[in-house]
Amino acid sequence: MKSALTVAWSAVLAFVILAFGQGVWAALLIYNLRRTPAAPWAVPAMAIVLWLMWRYLDGKWWPRSTSEARHACLRANPVSWRTYAWTISAGVPSIGALAGLWIVLFSMVRMRVNALPEFSKYPLITIVLVGAMASLVSPLTEEAAFRGYCLTILQRRFSGVNAVTISSLLFAFAHLTQVGIPDDADQCSGACRSPVPG
Repeated sequence: MKSALTVAWSAVLAFVILAFGQGVWAALLIYNLRRTPAAPWAVPAMAIVLWLMWRYLDGKWWPRSTSEARHACLRANPVSWRTYAWTISAGVPSIGALAGLWIVLFSMVRMRVNALPEFSKYPLITIVLVGAMASLVSPLTEEAAFRGYCLTILQRRFSGVNAVTISSLLFAFAHLTQVGIPDDADQCSGACRSPVPG
């Protein structure tokens, strides 16, 4: 019973973090593109929201009684430049291999194509800035939610392998929830979500 409660609590917390970050971004972006598409004010506004969210999840501000636990759960620890370089050198070829596998699988199994919205009606600066912010919102919220809070909570009760497996399944489920969601008013569909794989 305690194991099930741990999984449920880690899932709820992860999905709340994810829904907050991506929900605020979607709301800001939809309103911005409908009202003033030539002035992408949603981008700096979301940068502030992301910064505040990250600081809070890292243990800043009230309540002080949870600061240490929040800092531990975020797991945002600095790494050396050498480790970072090795990570990039392994990650870039992996993305290339994954893209190749995706192309092969897509040719074998017919799936509905994810059509991008029509961006030609927006100024180039809006497209560039929105794309850059969308590329930050998803990874930062997903990492904090699933590889931070969710995984940390799970590791308190499960072995490392089981905790990673459970958090990965929850992470996959978070992406399945995007399937079949109608795009908003022909505007924000792809821009609300990251243009890069999460």
